[in-house]
Amino acid sequence: MDRQDILRTLADRDRYPVATIAYCLDDRDRSISIFLPLLQRAAEGKSLSQEENDALFLGCHILGALKISTAFAPLMQLALDRPDRLTDILGENAIGQTFPRLLMGLAEGEETALWYGVNRHGCDFLIRDAFLRAWTYSVFEARISRVAAVRLLRDFLDGDASPPPDDLIWSGWLTAVSDLGLIELKPVAERAILSKRILQEDPGLDDKQFREFEQALKDALPEDDRPTVMAERGYTPFGTGSKDWGDAFLLAPGDTVTV
Repeated sequence: MDRQDILRTLADRDRYPVATIAYCLDDRDRSISIFLPLLQRAAEGKSLSQEENDALFLGCHILGALKISTAFAPLMQLALDRPDRLTDILGENAIGQTFPRLLMGLAEGEETALWYGVNRHGCDFLIRDAFLRAWTYSVFEARISRVAAVRLLRDFLDGDASPPPDDLIWSGWLTAVSDLGLIELKPVAERAILSKRILQEDPGLDDKQFREFEQALKDALPEDDRPTVMAERGYTPFGTGSKDWGDAFLLAPGDTVTV
């Protein structure tokens, strides 16, 4: 299958390209040679043809599923420096659903960079939350110690550059604390909510969110059941689920057919 055929079939929103995806996953080097330069060009603000741009949606997912670590830096650059371009390529739905899982598959050894993405307060909430979810996955995977995670999450709340009370990221912060079962941060979170330090994007919901947070902490599973809670709460790299590709195809920007 030549490069033009690959790009053409991956850019087509009317036909699910099952054979092309399988071909790309089977030929790692070929996929890197096609999609990594496109991603790098997009991250640098260089132009792509419409076909290249459309094909890069699935191209990014192929790089993520193959865990091509060299794709992390340009994907991060694209997300933080050119978020509108990222939205053009992935679409808002995928940024909320599959982009965090792409980061999970690409960011081993990049935990500091993930936390930097969480702290880019000028970026859209969905992008920062994606970095936060990927960072949380790194804690699950023991790439970040529990002690370090508690310290960073506490400092995120108390630091001089902490986000304002109405920043949507605080819902993600609570989710990270509860999903990781960091019970030692429960009193910190409770004080922050009662003092209206967080969750002020919709003050009427703060009591409800804290009750949900408490329940989620109680439901955090023991160490032996960690793979279960990770899967149930979406902490799995893209490409590991049986429905990942069909679901992703339906998220692509533009009109898509039912898989």
